[in-house]
Amino acid sequence: MFTRLESLRGLAAVMVVLYHSPFRFADTSAAIITNSYLFVDLFFVLSGFVMAYAYGDRIRSGMGFGEYIALRLGRLYPLHLFTLLLWLPYVLIKQHLYEIGFGGTNQFDENNLYTFTTNLFLVHGLGINDSLSWNHPSWSISTEFFAYVVFFLTAATIDRGRRLWLPLVLSVALYSLIFLVVQPDELQITYDFGLLRCLAAFYLGVFVFRVRGIRTLDRLSRPVVTVLEVITFTAVIVTIARADNGYPMIVAAMISFALAVFVFATQGGGVISRVLDLGLIGKIGVWSFSIYMMHRLLQFGVSNLFEFILGIDPKVPTGWVSVGLNIAMLVLIIIVSRCSYEWVEKPCRDWVKNRLRRPQPPLADACQPATGAGKLQD
Repeated sequence: MFTRLESLRGLAAVMVVLYHSPFRFADTSAAIITNSYLFVDLFFVLSGFVMAYAYGDRIRSGMGFGEYIALRLGRLYPLHLFTLLLWLPYVLIKQHLYEIGFGGTNQFDENNLYTFTTNLFLVHGLGINDSLSWNHPSWSISTEFFAYVVFFLTAATIDRGRRLWLPLVLSVALYSLIFLVVQPDELQITYDFGLLRCLAAFYLGVFVFRVRGIRTLDRLSRPVVTVLEVITFTAVIVTIARADNGYPMIVAAMISFALAVFVFATQGGGVISRVLDLGLIGKIGVWSFSIYMMHRLLQFGVSNLFEFILGIDPKVPTGWVSVGLNIAMLVLIIIVSRCSYEWVEKPCRDWVKNRLRRPQPPLADACQPATGAGKLQD
């Protein structure tokens, strides 16, 4: 069920990779690339939707916090720890080269013992650091883990009645706090107020799941659903491309994400759903968490190769050459991420589930930055 949502998550992960790429076509990147940091918020919306499906009723029926949090840690932490440990030798080597005059910057300004410890304990996205550190994308994993904790607490207390309005009110209140107090012009908040950003999108996803419980598109004809899919995809592209116009357009982008989750959770689907069902796109969705967690180290490594070994500044715009370089980089990241999924992410996740020795519903393991013909993995 909902496997097209995983494909969406895979496409979002690819856009985040392109957003971080050092290879540029021109001095100014296309707006859709410049604002693709917002696709992280799609991850959060998807997580809220999936968590409401997989765990909402189980928590209200008495699922213990220990079992719940063990499953969530088993999903997130092994790959987080693996990538953190991969960054350790990279940082130490870069620091040594810096100290002997080879170039670069002082790595210990951001990547030091204190920030390593906060990363290790998964609290580095809670505003206790002064900057991003180590594996930069993992700030969102820190905030997502604590969003799981908040979700359990609300599901077990104030949200036991599964009221439709409650997650929407929480989401609107959090976005209001962000745009009126924290950051009025953009949503580029990470290590500092990232938890607010995560929770706002997460509860938007919970709201979408509850709306789907009342009304779905499953009985609509394929041509009608195709029109809705095209409108939704267009809305996502346009709002992301224009997100630098201020918070009204960012809010529109969040609404388009919610609409995309609602539309592509349809069982039948239209033409775009058929594209999302394609095998490769589905696989990218399965590997999307690994893609998200592995891509920065690989990008830094390749960038260092160009700059310090080949003597080429990777940030200098290279036109169509950059397109080829980005394709090659993306292929490399996908190949490596498939390996990390098969060797680290999936075995550790399954080991934790087997240790708990309790049958899980189809989606119980599905919530990362999200196939087209299987189950949505979390």
